[in-house]
Amino acid sequence: MLEAIENLALANYLRRDIFAYPIVNGLHILSLGMLVTSALLMDPRVLGAGRRVPLGAAIAVLRPVAIGALGVAVTTGALLFSVRPSQYAGNPVFLTKLGLIGLALANAGVFVLGRKLLAPESATTRLLAAASILFWILAVFAGRAIAFFGGS
Repeated sequence: MLEAIENLALANYLRRDIFAYPIVNGLHILSLGMLVTSALLMDPRVLGAGRRVPLGAAIAVLRPVAIGALGVAVTTGALLFSVRPSQYAGNPVFLTKLGLIGLALANAGVFVLGRKLLAPESATTRLLAAASILFWILAVFAGRAIAFFGGS
């Protein structure tokens, strides 16, 4: 299956075209920056920072940005993966990055579902916000470390 992905016309185009891969890579980094920045603005607010901005207002503004950025990051990430799927699939740092992103997204899902059940100031809500900060920061560092362990 990895070989089939690597042989896709789009993967071949990304490997051959002088501009395509850098553009997709740049879009991936920009979208990750938007996603992580959105999370890093929402989570401290949940933890009590910036109380001048109502929590609901902060989430209402930042969540759509995070969701849109996630869509772009997933799309561009899949395109980048298609260039060297065999290398990435066997890369423990890449797999760690995916695991951290999975944890961050699961954590966000628990937060969204639990928000109706949990008080905004509860210990559980604060724990979820702190975990989000940790997962997203670690995912960024893991993503950058991929370049040093067989990826780019």
